[in-house]
Amino acid sequence: MFSDVQMEIKYVPLSKFQIEPSMEDKFWEEKIKRSIDECNSVSTLKEMATLLARIATQRQGVIRGLVQDMFIFNNVAVEQEDLTNPEIKSE
Repeated sequence: MFSDVQMEIKYVPLSKFQIEPSMEDKFWEEKIKRSIDECNSVSTLKEMATLLARIATQRQGVIRGLVQDMFIFNNVAVEQEDLTNPEIKSE
């Protein structure tokens, strides 16, 4: 069965990992920013916002899955505050 051995969990900040956007990601971000700045259609802006929310949600799920794998295979955990989505500020 299972032994009474207690595993020590090592918590590390998410910033410890090299998770910088690639050059391709930076170009895509600039393209999106310019498209938003140049857009005069509310419906198009809503469509863009919905797409960006979907992408952010998918990427957040991938990050959480990878963090879970780090914990399972390497006994390394990331603080929950590093994984939470930012608050949306309304004007």
